[in-house]
Formats: sequence, C-alpha cells, structure tokens
Amino acid sequence: MKPTTRSLIEYRGEECLNCSTPLDVEDKYCHQCGQLNSKKQLALQDFFGEFFSNIFSYDSRIWRTIKHLLFKPGYVSRQFISGKRLSYTNPFRFFLSVCIVFFLMLQLENFVNIFTEDQIEKAVADVKNDDADINFGNGLVLVDQDDKKNNGQLTQEELQEIEEKPIVGNYIAKQIRKGQAAAMAADSLAVEQSKKEKDLSKNELTQKDMDSLGTLNSFFKQIKFYRDFYEEHKIADPATALAQMKHNNTLYNKSIYEKVLLIQNISSDPHILVDIILPKLPVFLFLFTPVLTLFLWLLYARRKFTYMEHLIFAFNTFTFTFLCMILMMLIKWCSLGYVNLTQFFFLFIGPFYLYKSLRNFYGQRRFKTIIKFLLVSFIFVVGLLLGVSLLLLIGIVLY
Repeated sequence: MKPTTRSLIEYRGEECLNCSTPLDVEDKYCHQCGQLNSKKQLALQDFFGEFFSNIFSYDSRIWRTIKHLLFKPGYVSRQFISGKRLSYTNPFRFFLSVCIVFFLMLQLENFVNIFTEDQIEKAVADVKNDDADINFGNGLVLVDQDDKKNNGQLTQEELQEIEEKPIVGNYIAKQIRKGQAAAMAADSLAVEQSKKEKDLSKNELTQKDMDSLGTLNSFFKQIKFYRDFYEEHKIADPATALAQMKHNNTLYNKSIYEKVLLIQNISSDPHILVDIILPKLPVFLFLFTPVLTLFLWLLYARRKFTYMEHLIFAFNTFTFTFLCMILMMLIKWCSLGYVNLTQFFFLFIGPFYLYKSLRNFYGQRRFKTIIKFLLVSFIFVVGLLLGVSLLLLIGIVLY
C-alpha cells in the first residue's frame, strides 16, 4: 500500500503525541499505543486519504475477513481463536455491522417499492381517462392511449405491449391485470349486494356487548366478528367499517380491525410475511446465537473448545448468511428482480457451508460431522420456527 503523506519520515517526532512515549525517527508507529508517529497537522486530504486507503486496501482486515468467510468455511473462526486477532475483524462487531448494512438495504428496497407502486397507481388512474397516456413517470415505460377505450380496460394486446417495455414493464402489466381483476370483482360484488340486503342482526356484536364481556373473551369475539364482517363486506377502511358496525371509533377498535385486515392479507399473499420478518431477523439471530452456542458446547463437550470459541464460530456463520443475503439482494437489483437465488441458497449453499464449517473448525471425521450437522440443523430449524412465530406475532401487533 502506498504510504500516506502523514507517515513520511520528515513529519515524525521524538515523542508520541498520544501517550508521550519516547520514539526514534525510524518508528512509524508508537510501540506503546500504536498511534501513527506524525507531527503533521491533520488536513482534509490526509483524513479522507487514510480513510479510503484503509477501506479499499487489498490487505485490509475487513476485505480479508469477507473473502475468507465466503470461500473458506470455518477458517476465520479457527484463525481467530488461534491468536490471529489483528488479521481479522472482531466477529461480534462485524456481525452487527453486516446486519446494519442488510437492514439499510431492506429499507432502500422498501423505498423503491413504494415509489414504484406510486407510479403504478398513477398509471392505473390514467388508464381510466380515455384521453390520457399511460405514463409511468420515469421515462422508461410509455404506452400511447387511443380514443377507443371502454370502461378504462386495457386489451391483452396493449398489456402485452407494456410487458415488452424495459425495466418495469412486466411488473407493471401484472399490477394492472390485478387492478382490473379487482375492479371487476368489486363491480360484481356491488351488483350482488344491491340485489339483497345484508342483515347482521343475528350475529351482531354491539359495542355494549363488548364492554360487558371480560377483556380476553371480548378480544376473541371482537376478532371473529371483525373477520366475518370484512369477509362479507370487504371494507378496508377501519373508520368506515366501525361506523357501519356502530362501534366506537377508538384507537383500540381501529387497531384490532387493522390487525384483522393484515391477517387476511397474509392468508391471500404470504409474501407479506417476508416484509414483516426480515427486518427483525438480525435481532432474532443475535438473541438466538447464545442458545445455539450452548447446544454446540454440549454437542462438542469432549473437544477442548470454550463456550466463547463456540460463540465466535456461531457469529461468523451467521455473518456469512447475511453477507450472502446482501450479495443476493444486489444480484436481484442488478437483474431487475429476474434472478432470485434465495431458495437456492437456503436449500443448497447454506447447508453445505454449515457442514464444511463444522468439519473444518472442529476437525472431526466426515461421518461424525454429518451426524452433528443434522443435529445442529434440527435445533436451528426448531429455533427458527419458534423465532419466526414470535417475530410474526410481534410484527402483527406492531405493524
């Protein structure tokens, strides 16, 4: 690595500016505290030059850690516990750093999705205007609208034309089809409802009834009544639904109705689970890691590893998982969503990496490693299912 200006011999002093340890002019760093031996005043160019040279240096600890974590299962953990601490990043801090990057990328993806959905809503609104063009705002999708539109419906030929547009054409066409299908279903439902009156008098749960019941009994009855009401009337606005049910428009009632809507949406679109669980996954794994480490400590009780060394192995393994998820997210973005390797990773790459990590770190024979790999996988799956259930419950409550 090219030396920085502040490290040149002409700027070195005879005493460390940090701890006042006597130094020679040949000492590039203080042998007591490790600070750079330099009397040069810190300039903006020096500060950013050192910052980027440390980050992008091929020999930098962070890049060495990433490279070995990705391509040498169990190697980083083995090297770290053997005493090579300065060659690799701290496993606990690096896990948290990778989780923060993953979380920020999730937020960026959510922002892009929200922006795209806003553009789609504008486009669908334009479709209803016979004289309007379908303009999705980003200049990448533009389909001319003729004067022969009936009821704001696009023909299959026009939808196919949209699908062939670059970047988001296929996604937008799917959303328009869903919107048209939903509109047709709503129209047919309105016709049916106009033919017969909806009578809820037999199963009606009034506000007075709920107030007279116990808290737990009232909660479950309210959930069931709101679910039945939504399935029958399909009213998504809590205030409108509460007014029709003649329930008080309180924050509690609105919250219960919103949770019922969320549960109904999850049953029809399981992908919503991913949006609820993924942001909370790093917290779950951080809390679950000590439990998994305890199981590893018991499973390898005859091996001379301390609990802390097992913990380092567990954190490095989970760090590999999040690094791969970051890479898969980047691949998905670059391919505009057409390449999604998530299932392939969790079905093949992840299990193989865990097996190789156990074998390389603990150094046991193949048969023993396979048996212990199956046991560790079982414990992890059970813990993951319990954790996902808990995260789902918390996510629904806080959604």
